[in-house]
Amino acid sequence: MNTKVKKGLMISLRICFWTVVALLIFFTAVVIYHKTYKVPEQAATIENNTGLVRAHGRSLYDADGNQLQLRGINAGQVLLQESWMSPFATEPLKNKDGSYVKDKDGNIQYPEFTEEEFRKAIASNPNLKEYTYDELAKVYRDCFWTEEDFRIIKEELQMNTIRFPFYYLDVLNEDLTRKSEEDAFAYLDWFIETAGKYGLYIVLDLHGAPGGQNGYEHSGFMSKVPGLWKSEENVAATVDIWDFVSEHYLNTRPDLGKWIATYDIINEPLYTQNGITTKECHEVFDQIYDVIRENGDAHVVTMEGCWGFDTLPDPADYGWENVMYEYHWYNLWSSLLPYELYYIYQDMLNIGRDYDVPTYIGEFTVFEDKEQWAEQLEMFDERNYSWTIWSYKTTVTGWWTSSWGVYTNQLKFWTEREDVKCNVASCTYEEFVAACETTKTENCVTATLYDVLMEYNKTRNEK
Repeated sequence: MNTKVKKGLMISLRICFWTVVALLIFFTAVVIYHKTYKVPEQAATIENNTGLVRAHGRSLYDADGNQLQLRGINAGQVLLQESWMSPFATEPLKNKDGSYVKDKDGNIQYPEFTEEEFRKAIASNPNLKEYTYDELAKVYRDCFWTEEDFRIIKEELQMNTIRFPFYYLDVLNEDLTRKSEEDAFAYLDWFIETAGKYGLYIVLDLHGAPGGQNGYEHSGFMSKVPGLWKSEENVAATVDIWDFVSEHYLNTRPDLGKWIATYDIINEPLYTQNGITTKECHEVFDQIYDVIRENGDAHVVTMEGCWGFDTLPDPADYGWENVMYEYHWYNLWSSLLPYELYYIYQDMLNIGRDYDVPTYIGEFTVFEDKEQWAEQLEMFDERNYSWTIWSYKTTVTGWWTSSWGVYTNQLKFWTEREDVKCNVASCTYEEFVAACETTKTENCVTATLYDVLMEYNKTRNEK
């Protein structure tokens, strides 16, 4: 080997060596940061003359100025359909020979099913032509969520908050004009009023914006390119939704506005499907923030960052005040990525972006791992992170329970038919009502999450 080659090899080895050393130092520093991270101690009380929940530093405070941590559950599947949580579907998936596609347990598989498709299927069903969407939706909602569920959340689960996802068509017409105030807010007002009766705060979450904000099923629209961000019409309509909501709970129903802990302005905002929250999203956030503040509305405004701390700006860059930052923690690789590494990864994203705002984990689950549930909830509490678990109730097509919900609606318990979901494109009214009936809490069974929360409350009460 000649001298020139030897010299080049030595240089390469040195570069590799120091690269490895630098990486080791970096990851050691990240682990130390994770192990020692604490939210700076926050004031126990502040002066709060807004009459509303207020953000100050890295904490929330109630209307009396006392420090507040939101601990609660999501009311998923009430106003937006998500096929995997729903008792409804259209045609099951089929193989080339016409037989149904089934999983390893023999359960029929269904295509993803959005709120838009749900509404279109109802409109096209000749057996339901005598009924409007609103009439059928009322039957479903009256079964899925009742006053008893508020009592359970407050008294049994010992929570103080419900994150309430709503859809843009709940308050706007198809042409993006406003519905009458009475029509737009009838159900929202009932939900918030009943929550307030039990001393429960509401996180009012726009889960599906005009055009869809992420291209996924749960936004109401499925598309490779989210239809919100590049459409001036859809952006203007989204801003108008929050103008409308703010006006209503500031002027018409301030008695209900006091139970709204925060406006969660857009759920899981992705500029491109499978992307992240970008500056283009921040610009829309800023328009929404401005219209709320121009109304004189002092509610906390919550911005979501997908999928970590590095996707939201310094609030000072936009002049945002009284805001909260929200993240959704789903370790979907839990079989490969231990939770401890997942938390370290999240904290790595937080380095240099630990802004002086409250942190809210708006959606998360730890599936069936009871030990990890306890550790994660304890970590949130120690860090003063507010949190709401996804979700209160879900549906399965088998006999098992699901860790995605406190309650599981087991469809196989209710029918001997092979096709267990209700096909809203062809069902009769009686079949539709029967499917709704299965979702009543009294007809569901408690799942792992119920046990987790009972144990969490026992531990918390003993402290």
